[in-house]
Amino acid sequence: MNRSLKGICFTVAGGCCWGMSGVMGKYLFDAKDLTATWLVTVRLLGAGICLLLLMYQRKGNSIFRVWKRKDSAVNQLIFGMIGMAMCQMTYFLAIQKSNPGTATVIQYSAPILIMVFFVLVEKRFPKKEEVLVLATVIVGIFLLATHGSIKNLVITNAALFWGLLSAFAFAVYNVQPKKLLDEFGTLETTGWGMFVGGVLVTPFTKVWSVPGHWDIMTVAMTIGVVFLGTIVAFSCYLHGISMLGPVQGSMLGCVEPLVATILSATVLGQAFGMIDVVGILCIVGAVTALTVLDA
Repeated sequence: MNRSLKGICFTVAGGCCWGMSGVMGKYLFDAKDLTATWLVTVRLLGAGICLLLLMYQRKGNSIFRVWKRKDSAVNQLIFGMIGMAMCQMTYFLAIQKSNPGTATVIQYSAPILIMVFFVLVEKRFPKKEEVLVLATVIVGIFLLATHGSIKNLVITNAALFWGLLSAFAFAVYNVQPKKLLDEFGTLETTGWGMFVGGVLVTPFTKVWSVPGHWDIMTVAMTIGVVFLGTIVAFSCYLHGISMLGPVQGSMLGCVEPLVATILSATVLGQAFGMIDVVGILCIVGAVTALTVLDA
């Protein structure tokens, strides 16, 4: 299996696991009264500690080398704060305020922000195709949020706000850690990012104050969010984009909103109307088209 195909497999696997974790999170919010802030903090700390212990067993004290240089330490802190903590917190808050399908599709507009970023960095005018893709994504978000009426929001202001903010954080997550991934590897970078992010948000989320109703399903779904939706998802996804690059890797994550939308409808019973489907297709189709243009 060549490098490109491996990158595709890892990216798609990460997207599937991430999509499933959103559905598990929504179940915990609605059925068990857990909160997004508590769940994300546990997710970051639990997964971060597990990954760092695994890497310590393999590499010993060398896992601390990222903190020995100012440039790598600053990059790791930024990745932990924005690429991990902010990305996950805003995403799960959007899920809590709406549903996994809608939140994931809005977050999936992140590649368009990446495209705009590179246009600005390269100091060039966007191509006609890029403008068309950007316009299509905007139309898709508009349809999902308003069902075509500028006077009516069919999702809450909070859901739209957290969804768009998660798209920004997800764009940072895709672009910012490239040097870290190249030098220190996927699992080490991911582990420190999660741990740092979890530690930074703990004083604000008060993780020691446990919310919700706990039974075997609560425990099982929480473990699923932490391990399947975090360790497996983030590690596979970041390993995939390290092989493919941030733009192509983020495009192949299109499986994530599809998985989240399908499971939202079949497992959670979330209803999606025709105009929702059109909005989803606008976003997913536009981002996929951007993949083809950049290939």
